[in-house]
Amino acid sequence: MPTSPVLRSIILCSTPLVAGLAGGCWKEDYAAVPIDVLTFQPEVDARPGWLVTPIATDLECPDGDTTRFYLLYPEDAGTEPMAAAVLYHGGSFDFVYAPDAADPLDGTHYIEPSRLSTEWAIRQVFVTLGMYPDQSLEPQNEGLLAAALVERGVAVMLPANCWGDMWANKPGGADNSFVDDFFFRQGRAAGEWSYRFLVDPLFASAFGVELPIVVDPERTYAIGLQEGGRAVAELLHIDNDGDGVADYSPAGVLVDSSPDDLSPMFADPALYAAPLEGMGRIYPEGTDRVARGSLADLQLPAHTGYAYGLEDPRWPNDVHAAAAAHVAASGGWVFASGVSQYGFLNAGNLQLTRDAVDYLIDGTLPAGQ
Repeated sequence: MPTSPVLRSIILCSTPLVAGLAGGCWKEDYAAVPIDVLTFQPEVDARPGWLVTPIATDLECPDGDTTRFYLLYPEDAGTEPMAAAVLYHGGSFDFVYAPDAADPLDGTHYIEPSRLSTEWAIRQVFVTLGMYPDQSLEPQNEGLLAAALVERGVAVMLPANCWGDMWANKPGGADNSFVDDFFFRQGRAAGEWSYRFLVDPLFASAFGVELPIVVDPERTYAIGLQEGGRAVAELLHIDNDGDGVADYSPAGVLVDSSPDDLSPMFADPALYAAPLEGMGRIYPEGTDRVARGSLADLQLPAHTGYAYGLEDPRWPNDVHAAAAAHVAASGGWVFASGVSQYGFLNAGNLQLTRDAVDYLIDGTLPAGQ
């Protein structure tokens, strides 16, 4: 039987001096997520009877452990094929400034807490589900997307990215700079595998994965939050056999506050010296490779939604312009907010999230848009 721990109550806050900043606290101590089948209990009300089950993989994280994927699905799924979406979490960008080959993770990281551990990545999945407190001082996750997808009967696959690579790297196909990192990044492999597990049961079986549901491959979707938006673009660019035709064709995609166009940063290397050092590790081929994480030059699915803030607190405002224009010109849904916020669809406004999910599935534009 699944357990139902109150994951949102097991984080500890310390350092009282900064406890009042940003409406939260500096989060130094974290409890591990149990390796169990759990009841879906987000911060918001959600349809009962849905479970979250772990899926083991052999994708090795920089800390030497292997990552896990998670599947949110109905307990009474049966054998009827159902719709399913991959939900790629945000926050997946990190590097060590001066790594030691003997211990590559020991040193000053670009961001704290480090994004290069298995535990951080797994916790971030549950942050995205609204079942664990945000691990940063900028919480943007209440589990609204998962709750809205569950309302529409859509199962959700959630891969955990422990490589800090914006979902860009895959050994042997989209390599990071090993001589600078001293470990292999595998975010794009995780992004591809998690989607392919849904649409290709034989591929899943080859890795010992048997899903507790039957997925309708014609009703599969891809959703990316923040850096996870680049996972969606990476997925749509994949052409493993080189025939000029994309390998994957989700029925619809949603992207929320993705750093889609990184060229404004490359154009100002003095201002963005720190993040560009990390991007040089992830994209050693340069700006041509960076473009594969962008929606701006893609043939897009019929139902493509793009949400962003006109004042993005983490990235140059220009990162969204090309993608938003391309999505709009392709007949997709664009939601632009004047609020300075990093992410809109997973916290704050459940009706907006429901509208986005309805558009993803049915192509129904929200009222007034």
